[in-house]
Amino acid sequence: MSEEVNAYLTFSVGDNTFGVHVEKVIEIKEYEQPKAVPESMSYVKGVTEHRDQIIPVIDAAAKFNLGQIELTPQSCIVVLDINKVDGIMSIGVLVDAVSDVFEADETKVREIETDYKPGYISASYQKNDELIMILNADKVFSETDIIALDKVVDTFKQ
Repeated sequence: MSEEVNAYLTFSVGDNTFGVHVEKVIEIKEYEQPKAVPESMSYVKGVTEHRDQIIPVIDAAAKFNLGQIELTPQSCIVVLDINKVDGIMSIGVLVDAVSDVFEADETKVREIETDYKPGYISASYQKNDELIMILNADKVFSETDIIALDKVVDTFKQ
């Protein structure tokens, strides 16, 4: 009998701390400049190679409407697998820094109302003096966003 572990990787974007379920995390990569993509969405930093595939790199601050990531030695790319209509897509998310992995006490996870926007923040968690916003990685990008990101990737596959 196996229980699902509720573990989250936490990372910072500006003064905010976010958590994403570890089952979505593929790898944490040292930052390297992605290849720029002309006329793409404002939050797309470019594309990079990851495990013999091309993936888009997203500026988390720009996507969350928190400005832009200012690169420091702690900046890194968190590679996530997200669900889409026709399968799974890997996406690199540029963050200010990765903090740690913690196992959540279910009694302290506070679900966020369904009518709250943005819908990709599904819960909050208080850990010591820190408020962590728990992301639903599959809802960060709309279906339209996914189609546009697929087109960006397809451009560089040829």
